[in-house]
Amino acid sequence: MIELWSIEELVNALEAVNGHLLIPDKEINWLWDGINHRYHEMDDRDREIIRQCFDTGSIHSRRRETETNGRVKTVKDVYVPVVRETDSTRMILKLSVDETEQSLEEKNLQHLLLRHSTIISNAPDAIIRVNTEGLVQSWNLAAENMLGYRAEDMMGKPVKALFRQEDFFTSLISAENVLPEYPSCLKRENLECITREETVLFCELTAVRMQTSTNVFETVLFLRDKTLQKKLQDQAQRSLENISKLNEISSLIHATLELNEILNMILVSATAGQGLRFNRAFLFLSDESNTNFEGRKAIGPSNPHEAGLLWKELEQEPQALSEILTGYQSVHDGRDFKVNQIVKKFHIPMSPEDPGDKTFAAIYRCLEQRRPAVMEEGQPDCPPIFIELLETKQFAVAPLVSKEGPVGLLIVDNAITGRKITAEDLATLELFSNQIVAALEKAVLYDKLKKKVSELEKAQASLRKSQKNLIRSEKLAAIGKLSAKMAHEIKNPLVAIGGFARTMLKADDVYNRSYLQIIAAETARLENILNDTLAYVRSSQPVLSVQALRPLIEETLALLSERFKTHGVTIHTEWLDDPELEFDPNQIKQSVVNILTNAIEAMPNGGDIFIRLSKEEEVASLRIEDTGEGIDEQNLSQIFDPFFTTKNKGSGIGLAVVHDILMRHSVEYDVHSSKNKGTTFHLRFRLPQ
Repeated sequence: MIELWSIEELVNALEAVNGHLLIPDKEINWLWDGINHRYHEMDDRDREIIRQCFDTGSIHSRRRETETNGRVKTVKDVYVPVVRETDSTRMILKLSVDETEQSLEEKNLQHLLLRHSTIISNAPDAIIRVNTEGLVQSWNLAAENMLGYRAEDMMGKPVKALFRQEDFFTSLISAENVLPEYPSCLKRENLECITREETVLFCELTAVRMQTSTNVFETVLFLRDKTLQKKLQDQAQRSLENISKLNEISSLIHATLELNEILNMILVSATAGQGLRFNRAFLFLSDESNTNFEGRKAIGPSNPHEAGLLWKELEQEPQALSEILTGYQSVHDGRDFKVNQIVKKFHIPMSPEDPGDKTFAAIYRCLEQRRPAVMEEGQPDCPPIFIELLETKQFAVAPLVSKEGPVGLLIVDNAITGRKITAEDLATLELFSNQIVAALEKAVLYDKLKKKVSELEKAQASLRKSQKNLIRSEKLAAIGKLSAKMAHEIKNPLVAIGGFARTMLKADDVYNRSYLQIIAAETARLENILNDTLAYVRSSQPVLSVQALRPLIEETLALLSERFKTHGVTIHTEWLDDPELEFDPNQIKQSVVNILTNAIEAMPNGGDIFIRLSKEEEVASLRIEDTGEGIDEQNLSQIFDPFFTTKNKGSGIGLAVVHDILMRHSVEYDVHSSKNKGTTFHLRFRLPQ
C-alpha cells in the first residue's frame, strides 16, 4: 500500500511519527534523509540491515541504546524497504521507537525469572511441576538430592510412581477437578514418598494448582522431608508410652510383697505385647550367701509354632497390661517348661573365682556400669554358655543392682522372631530394671523374713510339742509308778477272789450261782485292766527290723476275723504300695490291734472298716477308717491320755499304748473324726534311707 502513496503523502506521514525516509546510493555508502534534507549518519550495522531489507524484501529491526543529556534510552529501529518499480526508486523507511520503559520491564522480568530459577534450583524443598496428565515438567536440585532421581531421568515421567498414595495425586492433578476458587492449594502431612533406593521418606506436601498464560492447568508440588522429625516424634511418642507402661508396671509390682507374684509380673512385663515385647525373659537372683546368681524363673515359647499359637490366642482375647499382670498364673500346660529348664541350668558367680577367668567378664562389666548391654555370638567377651543354652545369637543382659549391691540379672532375647535388639530397647530396659529393683529387693527381704518366721514357728511348735511330751512323760511316769504299785497290791487279792469264785461255781451251788458269775466276770474284767496297765507301764524300746507292712496287717486282720464277724464289721483293703519299713513287728501289730479294737467298739451295730496302704513322697501312708459313732471334738485331744475313756467298759489304756509305740518308732500320725460319721487314723512311716 505504501507504493501507492505519493512522496508528499509519505513524507507527511513520516513527519507525524518522527520517522525517516532514507534514500541510499547504489553501493549504500551513504543515506539521504528525505525528511530532514540531510545525510543520515550510518554505521556498518545500518548498512548490513539495509542490504538485508533490499535482498529479502522484508522488514528488519534492531535495538540500540543512546544517551541524551546523561540519560540512557533504548530505541528500537525498524527498517521497511520501499521499492518503486515505476522509477526503480529504492528507499528505506526508518521508524525509531522509544522502548526504554519496555526494555526496563523486560530486564526486570528476566532478572525476576533468573531469581526465581535460582531460588527454585537452590530451594531446600523439592519443587516439582507436573501437567494435567501427571507428567513431570520440571525437577529442581532439592528433588534430585531428596529422591535420588536426576532431572533428565524424571522429565516426562509419571509423578505418582514416587508416592504410595497414587489415587490422591490422580484426583489432585486432574483438570476436571479444578476448584472454583482458583488457584487451589492443598496440604498433606506425613505423606510417604519412595526414593530411588526404595527407602521411605515422610514428607510434608503443599500442592498448588496454577494456570499458565496459555490457559493450561498445571500443579506445582512442594515437598519437604520430615522423616527425621517424624522419627523424633514417633520416638518421643514411644518414650511417653514406655514411661506410662513402666509407671503402671511399677505401681502394680510395688503393690505386693510376694516374691513369686513379683517375679511373674517382671517376666510378663518384659514379654507381653502391651509391655516390652521381647520373645523370652530369664530371671536370676542372688542366693542366700550372696556369692552366686541362680536361675529362678523364665517365661516364653519354646519354638515358632508354639509362639504362633500363643500369640494368636492372645490376639483373640486382648487384655490391658494391668489385667495381664494381675491375672497371670504360672503356666501349667507346659508352655514355659523348656525355658524354665534352661534357666535352672545357669549358675553364675557374682564375682570371678579366678582373676584370670574371663568367662563372665561381660556380665561383670554390666554390673559395674549398672547398664544393660547387648551380646551377640562372635563377640570376644560374649559368654559361650549363654549362646549354647539360650539357643540364640543375640540377647540383652540387664543388671538389677540396688544401693546395697547386686540383686539379680534379667536376660531377654528375640529368639523366635529374630528381631534385633535396638538402642531404644536397651534404654527402655534400663528404665524397667531401675523400676523393679526396689520392689524385688523388698520382696526378697520379705521372702527371707517369711522363711525365718516359718522356721521360728516350726521351732516354736516343736518346742511346744517337746514341752507337751515332756509334761506327758513326767505325768505318765508318775501314773505308771502309781499304777504299777496299785496293780501289784490289787492283783494278789483279786486273783484269790477270782479263784475262789470260780471254785465255788464248780461246786454247783445253785443258790449263789448268779452272784458268783457276776463276781467271776468282774474279776476277769479287772484282771484285763490290770494286764493292760502293766503292759503300758512295762513298755520297752522297740527291736527294729526291715520288713514289709502289708503282711503284718493281713496277719492282724486274720487274728481279729472272728470279732469282725461277731460284730458285723466288713473289712475293705486297698494295697497301692508296700514299701519295706524299719519297725518292731510286735509293737506295731499291737498298735494296729488297739486301733481296730477301738473301731469295732465304736460300731456296736456293725459297719465298715477301710484300710489303705500307699506311698506318698518319702513316707508310707497307712489309713484306717471306720464308719462308727465318731469322737466328740472336745474329747479328741484326750483320747491318747491314759485311763481316758467314754465307754462303759474299757481301761482307757489302748490308745495311750498306740501313742507311745508310734512315738518310739518316730511315726507321725493324726486323727480325724466326725460325730456319727466315723474316725480316721492316718499313720505316716518314714522310708529307710
